[in-house]
Parts: sequence; structure tokens; C-alpha cells
Amino acid sequence: MSAFEKSKAIIFERPNKAVVKEIKLPPVDDETVVVKTVYSGISSGTEMKVYQGLTGPCDGEIWYPLVPGYEGVGEVIYAGKNTMLTATGEKLKVGDRVMANEVRYYPEYCAAWGGQIEYAIKNPKTSPAPFDKCAKIPDNVSYQEAVVSYLAAVAKKGIDKVGINHGETILIIGMGVIGLSAIQLAKLKGAGKVIAMDIRANRLSLAKKYTDYLVDSSKPNYIQELKDMTDGKLADVVMECSGDAESASQTYKYIRDGGWEKDDDGGRIHLQGDYPPMEQVTLYPYQRWFVTNVRISLTCAVKPGNKEEMLQLISSGKFDAKNLYTKEVSIDAAPKAYEELKKHRYEILKILFKW
Repeated sequence: MSAFEKSKAIIFERPNKAVVKEIKLPPVDDETVVVKTVYSGISSGTEMKVYQGLTGPCDGEIWYPLVPGYEGVGEVIYAGKNTMLTATGEKLKVGDRVMANEVRYYPEYCAAWGGQIEYAIKNPKTSPAPFDKCAKIPDNVSYQEAVVSYLAAVAKKGIDKVGINHGETILIIGMGVIGLSAIQLAKLKGAGKVIAMDIRANRLSLAKKYTDYLVDSSKPNYIQELKDMTDGKLADVVMECSGDAESASQTYKYIRDGGWEKDDDGGRIHLQGDYPPMEQVTLYPYQRWFVTNVRISLTCAVKPGNKEEMLQLISSGKFDAKNLYTKEVSIDAAPKAYEELKKHRYEILKILFKW
């Protein structure tokens, strides 16, 4: 299998220094699927925090130089006779279009999380987690839609965990890809009012397509606006998707009063963002949190099957993924693209790389 010994990859040599170079690949065996990447995306949250050196070592899991990323899609060009099945029990074959996503091992580099690679080596060593498995892309879903469906699957895990009852009012904070996805998923769950909140008008303009309720939290009277939208009750569920720790620390202000009646367990707050370790999410002042009777939940990454579920929602026309990215650039322009996204984070929703 000498054809798969080396591959072009994006490498973060150190914080704020990205290069495209050839690296050594993990071994290919009978349990391996090799995916030739067609598109990948930059995660403006986790991946950009790694690029800027904001994540820290993450308990020793991250060091430089590293291969970043987890949003990759492409075509299966090799499938060993004992390859692992997908999360839905399918056996992949050469020619299948798939989401590849994480590769968690390289011989000479840290994998964080290793998806920005031309040839993704997928086997039990490089992709050990149940949700690391490839997901087959339906014929009527484009590669670009499939790339952004990974973060939509992240939002789905959070939406499913927090639980949404029919007719409830849901406030979603942060109109990045996860927040915009959460709006659509909340509506599919039967939410009554779905309210989008952000401090930037251009991000709120993206949300307008999916919801009629918008709150600009840069305005001094935004909490009163939220009360007016909800007849003074505020939200049953708050989902924080911005990745900003200060925003997460303010979520108690938006949750309804509750938990005082026999059949009322109070509201729910779900923290969906990846918050930098040097920033603190605080329950302060504690008394104000304490009297909300709120339930707080968190989720990370996706569940096995979430990727396939999102792809089916896109395929059936129930979820719009076509507007969840801003531009495509050549993989050779990657170093400039990371700097561009760093400088214009809130003007650019997502950059895709064409390999």
C-alpha cells in the first residue's frame, strides 16, 4: 500500500502559523478505509482556537506541530476486506461518498483532530471512537452540504439532550453554524417560538431566514425586548452556542421563572459552545442562579448516528445546509484563509477548502 504512505496535509507548526506540506500517514491494513478528501471546512470555534493557541494543552491532548480539523468529506478509494461498518451498519466500498471527519493518530504529528488531510486513513487505531466512523452521503446531498452537516450534528446532539417540548419558547445564542443549525432543529422538534440572539447584526440577518424572532444583545434594552416577545415569561430553554464564556455566564437572565409547582421542573440551559480554558463560565451571582431552579446541561461532539441523521434531514429537504458556509478556496490557500478568518471572524461564517 505504498500509494498511501504520504499525504498533503494542513499543519499548525505553532500558534498562528499554518502550512500545507506532505506528511507520513498511519499504516493501512485490512481494517482500513482510505478516503480521498474533496472538501474540508475550518471550524471557526474549536479549530480556530487551536490555531490561535487559545485551547492550551487540553490535559496533554494537544501539542504543536499538529494536524487540525474534523470537517472532511470525500470518496472511498480503498476498502480493506475487514473494514469497520458505519454507525448504521453499512459496509463501505470503493466509490462511496462519505463524511470522513476525525483521524486521531499520525506517526509524526499530533492529531487535533486530524481531519485536514488529503488521504484520511480510517481504522480502529486512527478512529477509535464510535462516532469517528465514516457516514455515507446520500446521492442528492452535495459535498459542501455534507461538510457543514458535521457541526449541524453537534447542534443536534445538544438539541436532543436538552429536550424540547411542543410549543416551548427556545432562545438560541450565537449565530454561527451551530446556532443556525440549532434554530432549524428546534423548529423540527415542535418548538413554539424560536428566538435568535447575537450581538452582530450581520449574523442576525443570517438567522432571519430560519426564524422571525431576533434579539440584538448589543442594545441596552435587549432583555426587555426578549420579555416583550415572550409575554414577560422569558425562555423555557436557553441554548448557548457562541463559545463566549461571558455570554454563557449571563444565560440565567433569559430563563423563565419556574420550578415552584408540582408539575413544573423549571427551565433548561444548555451550554453548547467550546469555551477557552483561560476564560471562566461562572454561576455568579449564585443567588440569582439558585432561584431559577434551572437545569444545566452540556454536550461535546456528536453521537453515533447523528451524522447520518443530519444527512437524511438534508436529503429529505427538511434541513437547509446550503447557506451555512461563506466561500470556497483552494487547499493551497489555507495559510491565508486561517489568517483571514482570524481577522474577519464575524463577517465569515465558514471557509471550505477544495482539495
